[in-house]
Amino acid sequence: MSRGFATKPDLGWSWAVLVASFGAHFIHGFFLTAVGLLQLSLLEHFREDVFKTSWALSIFLGLFSLSGPLASLIVNRWSCRVCMITGGLTVSISHVLTAFMPNITGVIFSLGVFGGFGSGLCYTSSFVAIGYNFEEKRNFASGVAVSGVGIGAFTLAPILQTVSDSYGYFGLWLTCSGLTLQYCVFGAMLFPSRLELERKIKTQFSTIDKDQRREGLFHKLQNFGKSCGRFYRKELVFVYLSMFLCNIGIYLIYLHFASYVISVGFSHLDAALLLSICGICNCISRILVGSAANSSNIDEFVMYGGTFSLIGLTTALFPFYGHIFGGQVFYMVTLGCYSGCCYSLLNSICIILAGVSNLATVYGFVMLFTGIGCFIGPLLGGFIVNNGGTYGQAISIAGILILLGSLFAWGSGAGKRSGSQKKDTEEIIVYRKESEEKEMVMEDIPNVIERLLTDKDQEEGCDPSYPATDKQYCST
Repeated sequence: MSRGFATKPDLGWSWAVLVASFGAHFIHGFFLTAVGLLQLSLLEHFREDVFKTSWALSIFLGLFSLSGPLASLIVNRWSCRVCMITGGLTVSISHVLTAFMPNITGVIFSLGVFGGFGSGLCYTSSFVAIGYNFEEKRNFASGVAVSGVGIGAFTLAPILQTVSDSYGYFGLWLTCSGLTLQYCVFGAMLFPSRLELERKIKTQFSTIDKDQRREGLFHKLQNFGKSCGRFYRKELVFVYLSMFLCNIGIYLIYLHFASYVISVGFSHLDAALLLSICGICNCISRILVGSAANSSNIDEFVMYGGTFSLIGLTTALFPFYGHIFGGQVFYMVTLGCYSGCCYSLLNSICIILAGVSNLATVYGFVMLFTGIGCFIGPLLGGFIVNNGGTYGQAISIAGILILLGSLFAWGSGAGKRSGSQKKDTEEIIVYRKESEEKEMVMEDIPNVIERLLTDKDQEEGCDPSYPATDKQYCST
């Protein structure tokens, strides 16, 4: 691989990666924040009950995040680039299939399973790419990237509602297919960074020793248990539980809020407008939170727990003021300002608690628990409505769940923060054999990277710029 394609943190092509991540989040925005408009489309086209129809988008939203561990495996094995392009092709094809499905059962598989899986690959890779391309400005970059969700919802909600009104169910889903195909364009921009390559090299060298690979089954299980234990520390478990509970409530609201607006006498366009307001507030708040969290005087965990507490309180009280349009506008502003702030902070929170070398894996676990919450929330709302409850009551229950999740969010910052003071480039131990003897060599990762990024096509001798002691790294 050429040296020029390995981006350095906070410099050069890293900013192009930020643009690509922003573009991917722009597309995510509609399918996460304005997903209620898709629910209305399915309800009106198939005329099924709310609970059964909710299955399609519940699975979609669940796999959006549940595929996080699989996405992290693809990122670790190949790259963020491969992960996003694969996901973009999958979700685009799934929307074409959804347009021509004859019943809601088929949509559950085409949109829910395949669409959710593809979207999840795109979502995780677009987020992890920021962590690999930024160090000093990581919080700011995360805030800018995830602000695309708000701008996407603000821009695309009224546009796609107009497409639905003008071209119907088929036109809506074919438009969605073309939109999600753009993931492939953004994925092509995600060239590997130094931090991404460093992590791969560290992993590869840690498995070179053949004696280590031949160790007994008991020792392997013991090491596996220790490895898993790092990802289930108390503080990380609190992060998982907070995302699980809060996303049950948040995605219950996102899926059923448009139906609530219709049920109290307002129009489809009013619902789209409200979701647009939520989207633009989401955008502004994510940038502000990302910028604020970049300051050394701001504690990410205080912001993480505080924003969930505020949105939980206003949601629990929603039935008292949500029957008037002004109350709905107030709630959408509040929901937009506080519901997405956590995503501007998660990169830093994961790195603070587990270190940058474990970012992709820990973020995959976070997305796993987030996905379970995203899956349960819409179904819970459909179950409440189908069994005699109202959309307002369902939203109030969502608020209670978000408040409960906020308690775990506060607790996540109360323990040890193992990665907070560590520099992202660490030492690695490289094992090599010379004359049938093992010799351990301590190397700084950046130096190893410089050598491994040298053009491997050279066929004659060693690079004269290398010192004599480094001849073993030259191609032969």
